Amino acid sequence: MKKNDPIGVFDSGVGGLSVLKELLKVFPEENFKYIGDTLRMPYGVRTPKDVESSTFECLNFLAEQGVKGIVIACNTATCYGLKNAQEKLDIPVVGVVEPACSYAYLVTKNNKVALIATEGTVKSKVYEETIKKFNKNIVLKGVGAPQLVLDVENGNLNNDIVEKTITNYLNEFEDFDYDTLILGCTHFPLAREAFEKIFEKQNRKVKLVDPANRTAVALKDILRKDDLLNQEKNPKIDFFSTNNLGKFKNTVENVIDTDNEESFKEVFI
Repeated sequence: MKKNDPIGVFDSGVGGLSVLKELLKVFPEENFKYIGDTLRMPYGVRTPKDVESSTFECLNFLAEQGVKGIVIACNTATCYGLKNAQEKLDIPVVGVVEPACSYAYLVTKNNKVALIATEGTVKSKVYEETIKKFNKNIVLKGVGAPQLVLDVENGNLNNDIVEKTITNYLNEFEDFDYDTLILGCTHFPLAREAFEKIFEKQNRKVKLVDPANRTAVALKDILRKDDLLNQEKNPKIDFFSTNNLGKFKNTVENVIDTDNEESFKEVFI
């Protein structure tokens, strides 16, 4: 591996762009390759074995592209595919669950943490198990939100449509008096403003936890230790989609500042 090798980022669709945005802040001089598995999303309703297999196929694609490290910017894929990838690939692979839990543990005041995620992530119980490593007294309650994933994929980031969807899911927490909410799907921080508007209308103070920054810092520590940090003057981002490249490209351009037409490619894996 060389210093100017790119960093790989993988998500089931466009949600990982929220992580990529944070990575670009932490790594302003690095090259990136991002793949969204838009053909097989959403991952949250698929079987664990299915998710593990698809995750590895996409990560292996990035490895073949010559990346020096990979961020799994998808909570469901982290829950079911991280361990397998770390065992099979000879490059660093980091996920988003542990960084989110470490931050939620630090900011909660009443030890009641809510999790809004995909159904697969909630069913995995990985967040409950991980957060209790930091504080066994924390109570975590999760709600699966598949429609919110689809809303974000369709570009509904801050409008009445997504606000209604979010409100319906938040109502499922009923009388659970949480003071911290983990946005446990990387799609959801793209709708952060909608979450903030809803809590403001409810006159509630809830700390929103986006694992992106902590995940970026974790990878930076690894690359620094291996002396692989880059100092690229004109870093490049390549985007890959497994389906519907036009729609994928439109969403990317709404989130990430890029105007290089040649950096978008559809791949079949």
